[in-house]
Amino acid sequence: MEEGAIVREFLYSQTLHKQQSRTKCPLCGPDRTNHTDRSLSVKLDGADAIYLCHHCLAKGVVNLEEPEIAAVIPKRVGSLSSEQVSFLRERGISEATAVKAGVISGKVYIGARKLEVNCLGFPYLMSDGTTAVKWRDGQKHFTQTGSARAFWRIEEWSGGDLVVCEGEMDALAFREAGVFAVSVPNGAPAARVEDLDSQKFSYLWDAKEHLKKAKRILIATDADGPGQLLADEIARRVGKARCWRVRFPNLCKDPNDVLLLEGAEALRKAIEESTPWPVEGIRSVGEFRAKAEELLVNGMDRGCNIGIPKLDAIFRINPQTLNLITGIPGSGKSAFLTWMATRLAADKGWGCAVFSAEVPTEIHLLQIASCYLNKPSTGPSKMSISELQEAIDWISTRFVFFDEADSSVSSILERAEAAVLRSGVRMLIIDPYNFLTNPEDGVEGINKMLIALKTFSVQHDLAVCLVAHPKKMYRDSSGRVPAVTGYDVAASSGFFNVSDAGVTVSRVASGKTMLACWKARFPWVGQLGECILDFDWRVGTFGGNHEEEEEDDGLAAFAKL
Repeated sequence: MEEGAIVREFLYSQTLHKQQSRTKCPLCGPDRTNHTDRSLSVKLDGADAIYLCHHCLAKGVVNLEEPEIAAVIPKRVGSLSSEQVSFLRERGISEATAVKAGVISGKVYIGARKLEVNCLGFPYLMSDGTTAVKWRDGQKHFTQTGSARAFWRIEEWSGGDLVVCEGEMDALAFREAGVFAVSVPNGAPAARVEDLDSQKFSYLWDAKEHLKKAKRILIATDADGPGQLLADEIARRVGKARCWRVRFPNLCKDPNDVLLLEGAEALRKAIEESTPWPVEGIRSVGEFRAKAEELLVNGMDRGCNIGIPKLDAIFRINPQTLNLITGIPGSGKSAFLTWMATRLAADKGWGCAVFSAEVPTEIHLLQIASCYLNKPSTGPSKMSISELQEAIDWISTRFVFFDEADSSVSSILERAEAAVLRSGVRMLIIDPYNFLTNPEDGVEGINKMLIALKTFSVQHDLAVCLVAHPKKMYRDSSGRVPAVTGYDVAASSGFFNVSDAGVTVSRVASGKTMLACWKARFPWVGQLGECILDFDWRVGTFGGNHEEEEEDDGLAAFAKL
């Protein structure tokens, strides 16, 4: 297979957001030590892609225009061969079921085998009308014509329950049993979902109108670790209340195993006996037995550390939590959240949705870029235009910004739900609370708002960070301003009571910021205490590389306020 064809096929599997992008190079040899290095520069010029690898120095131009499948493959497509029919029968699937589902046969190049072989083809119809084909040979090697970014055969679904499988053969197994099923396009994740590019799950966003109409979404992914990761992420993005988990009998790994070992009736029974996804409400003790045993063996989930030991000892960000950040005006609350979100995006792969009514989005982009690049946006050492462009390209894959057109809590949560489905965000920042409009005023309305935010964090397995200004603080007889806690936020004690974690940000000296944790619902995630961090105002970053005596000086300075 010639160089240009390899690059063209590879680029079809990538999502090129910008006119000029960087990605991995499919031409670099197996001796390359860093296989994840984005050494391939790609510049789009209409339908053409101009590429240059800065490692192997391969370069050229390929055309990325995707014709319809009928124009791409007619010379290679034929009816299923006797060999392929036998292969399907060995998997318990009849030729009639495969043909009805649109399975085709064609001779395509398989890179792993370095030759053209007869393959089964699974056509995918995208929401924009284009078509791609996933090909597999009898040895479970795969390649694609075009880029499959949709549920397989969801265009045939007529409503009711939607059964979602991990692979096309599993969907065919259900169809053999008389149950309509679709498949995800790219299987299960091989690592933690938060480490994956959100584009891996773009098919969920493309199918949002179908998903809205589904009476139930029955998730029938494999009964192994990656299969459960996939099931958890689908349920988190579409909403757990609408999802049911399909379990397989007698240690069967997947639907095709069930069909082969237990028969079609067992598959139909698995659908009938599927269980609702655990959501808030009354549950039986039996549901938690395995989880309790796992916690006993492996310990509690300590949440996501930021990477500074002094801070991690008192405060960690955790999904399914409402985190209250407070402090007097100008203390650095927004700077702290921006830095923390950037760290989590860079180190943990977390996506973040931001409602920031006080800071224009273009300024916010510069602040995040400064944190990401560790370079200021002003002064003689400021970042270059190319560096800013690189940073914004990265930000666009991790951050989503909400405008102020509608600042109601219901609107923000509706947009946040879309951001979870489309981009897989793991954090929602609302900065600050007082710009929100609530359907109800007074203490009761505030408490309902806080409960809505907390409930949303649990349903979608993300962390909500809420900035709230305290009421006006008065100095006591000794001239000190009392330390700010959740009880000092204006209008309601619910800020303290409902939040899972509470942190006060205070400037204690030049270049010194105190983080004081005054609420830690889960002691294995955080604890009451304070720490002093260095703050570099030029780039908006925090650090902890100062001596203990300096920390003592900072605490003394705080006591004098």
